[in-house]
Amino acid sequence: MYRYYDNPDKHDRWAAERVEAAERRFGRIMAMDVRPDFLAVGGSGTLVFQTVEMFRKVAFPAVKRAIELATAAGIPTQVHSCGPEKELVRIMAEETDLTVIDPLERRPMGDCDLAEIKRLHGDRLVLKGNLHTTDVMLLGSAADVAAASRKAIDDAAEGGRFILSTGDQCGRDTPDENLLAMIETARTYGRY
Repeated sequence: MYRYYDNPDKHDRWAAERVEAAERRFGRIMAMDVRPDFLAVGGSGTLVFQTVEMFRKVAFPAVKRAIELATAAGIPTQVHSCGPEKELVRIMAEETDLTVIDPLERRPMGDCDLAEIKRLHGDRLVLKGNLHTTDVMLLGSAADVAAASRKAIDDAAEGGRFILSTGDQCGRDTPDENLLAMIETARTYGRY
């Protein structure tokens, strides 16, 4: 953050360097013997360690370019960005051809209301998330996980383009029965 504000004259150069790096990375990926199932673009915690202005100025041009290249090659793209993501979802839905965005964390870890995100952007993006990894997955019961899974499905499954998942990675001590409850709910309640 200090570097950004202390060096305003370098923002354009940093953005250009990031675009060049994204293009080189994509070239290396396309030169592999096996194409990937999807291309991860962007970074975790995008709006945790930078403002929307910083993201737009320095990082977004490279993210957008990577999405353009992958889309042209027929490769789906995904952004995983922990923390506040509501504005990032809007930017990606309105200004790119991004395929999937996650983890859509709810407060206090993020700022996403899944039903609202679905209503606003669910026709443009595949939404993935948003079971709370601490309150629900780690500390909740299997019944809590099943209830939260049903709510997420109710909030976002209509019309498709939703993947039930956690609101980020699950902690090491997450009970197996909670993971299984999410899977079982997706198999039974999640069919539509």
